[in-house]
Amino acid sequence: MKLQTLVLTILFTLPLSAQTQWTLEECINYGLENNFRVKEAIHNLEAKKINLNTTKKSVLPSVNAYLGQNFDFGRTTRPDNVIVDISQSTSSFDIRAQMSLFEGLRVYHQKASDELNLHAALYDLEQAKENISINITGYFLQVILSNEMFELAKEQQTISEEHLEKVQILVEGGKTSDSDLYAAKATLASDMVNVTKTSNTFTLAKLDLAHLMNYTDVSTFEVVLPTDKEIELMIADKLDLKGTLNSGINFRPGIKAAELRIEKGQRDILVNKSAYFPSLILGASYGTAYYHTLSDTQGNKITPFGTQISDNSREVIYFSLTIPIFNKMRVSDNVKLATVQLDQNRLILEETKLNFVKEIQQAYYNAIASKESFLSAQEAVAATKIAFQYEEIKYLNGASNIYEFNESRLRHQRALSEEIQAKYDYIFRLKILEFYSKE
Repeated sequence: MKLQTLVLTILFTLPLSAQTQWTLEECINYGLENNFRVKEAIHNLEAKKINLNTTKKSVLPSVNAYLGQNFDFGRTTRPDNVIVDISQSTSSFDIRAQMSLFEGLRVYHQKASDELNLHAALYDLEQAKENISINITGYFLQVILSNEMFELAKEQQTISEEHLEKVQILVEGGKTSDSDLYAAKATLASDMVNVTKTSNTFTLAKLDLAHLMNYTDVSTFEVVLPTDKEIELMIADKLDLKGTLNSGINFRPGIKAAELRIEKGQRDILVNKSAYFPSLILGASYGTAYYHTLSDTQGNKITPFGTQISDNSREVIYFSLTIPIFNKMRVSDNVKLATVQLDQNRLILEETKLNFVKEIQQAYYNAIASKESFLSAQEAVAATKIAFQYEEIKYLNGASNIYEFNESRLRHQRALSEEIQAKYDYIFRLKILEFYSKE
């Protein structure tokens, strides 16, 4: 009984694992969580957060403890600051606190710069997600295209098998020659090879998609193929160049990131200019020491440790004002470098906008061309299908030969193949425009 239960468990478990199917949305979501480029963008974002937190905490005071141990031989200084001829050891203890009161608003501007850098990194992450989403969509559509080409190849093989049976009947009836039979067999063999090739292409397309997603269990990886109605809805999407351009320029992550980096560059100039101003520091310290005589020719008594710690203590509160006078032109050069970087960021923004407009325009006109190709391919399929049907009737009635029949068949097969490729090329162009028009 246990053995039967185990067998049933295996039988019902294996098909479930083998039927793992992914929709386009599931592929994109998985890729966004596991793709290396996206992970790199996330790590970069975390680094920017840490930088911002570090800047915020820089306004806090710093507190440090210091311990020192000296050994003096010969003439040395006693606790009462009198120099005598003794050898002694001195143990010192200090606690010091220090905070900046004014640094030319450096921390204020640096905090603003880091916040802008963090927001730019957020848009970089969104851009990385958008890029991987577009790539996965393209690979997903390639899987569907490969599957349709595989199905088409199988259909052609079936047609060749049926035609071979008809030719055999004609040969047996003496209505055609053996050469037609061998030609039909050769066509069938060619179609069988094409089935193998398209099957392998379909498998490789799934592997490419799985690898892009960083999905490791490729042996069970399958995609959910869209229905004809879903494909018709995709094809029915309208093209809107103006709307895509307006929403794209206003909302694209890459452009937003470039704009924020210009603002960051302006802040960076102020950060470097802050070094021209004086800096004011408030500090406080507490210190004490213990003196132990190693050799004393005058017979002085050693004061107990606790008494020395109390008597030798010293508390200090101080202000320190640093006025920059000459720093080897370092501040001036840093300001110039920040200005050059700001100009570079402006150029990057303009280039990003121009490239984006170019990409949208190319995607739009490629979509128009793909749509026209698809419509033309549909007409070609309809025309070659009718021509092939007439040619088959003519051949079976002895009014045509095998070569004319095969030529007509190949034209129809080529038209079907071109229709499939044009259809998914058009869908891919529409998907790109859909990504660009998102707000």
